[in-house]
Amino acid sequence: MGLAARYNEYIEPLQILIYVPTLLIFVLLLRGTKQDTSRGVLLLLGAEWAMVGVLFFFNIMTGAHWIGYLGGATFLLAGLYYAVAASYSFPPHFRWRRDNPSLVSLLITAIGVVGYPGFSWVLGREYPYVTTYGLMPGSVTLLTMGVMVSARPAPRLWLLLPPLLVAFSSVLTIWWWKLWEDLVLLPMAVLALAAWLKWRSKLQEAPTKDTIRFDF
Repeated sequence: MGLAARYNEYIEPLQILIYVPTLLIFVLLLRGTKQDTSRGVLLLLGAEWAMVGVLFFFNIMTGAHWIGYLGGATFLLAGLYYAVAASYSFPPHFRWRRDNPSLVSLLITAIGVVGYPGFSWVLGREYPYVTTYGLMPGSVTLLTMGVMVSARPAPRLWLLLPPLLVAFSSVLTIWWWKLWEDLVLLPMAVLALAAWLKWRSKLQEAPTKDTIRFDF
């Protein structure tokens, strides 16, 4: 966990400031009635992926192992991926409501924001050896999965692909780097995938305005 300590010391005080764009994402999910709100969600998520690619992988991980270059490129491309998705004429509609998709979305998001860093404390780690929220690959992955499950009228698999890829490849970080906190990624990835499988039929059943524009 020396890598996490070096990273936390390197990015201080961004661990606190990163909550600002996260809160903005939550505000947009609660509003969720305008086209620009969904674009804002995708752009903010894309920015977080790109920041992790630069700050964690290229600036810290590459000094420990060459795989940092691969991770950095992956996260930068994912950031660009979500930025391109935001440029669509009618991007997917993200919104929290009082329904089952929102409950699943809230659960995965809460684990990303609170549970993932909290797991470090449960394991007996103390700052700076903890996996802080927001600027760690695992926490950004969980936040993104949670948000993507809230897509209306149903989750889109193509938007879930980047976090699912990172989550299922976390078996390598768990085995190689002993980053036990990443254990939470696997069940949440399975849950997000199950949510997509369960509700994807809504995309075919929904009226045209829901699949192309928004379900006001």
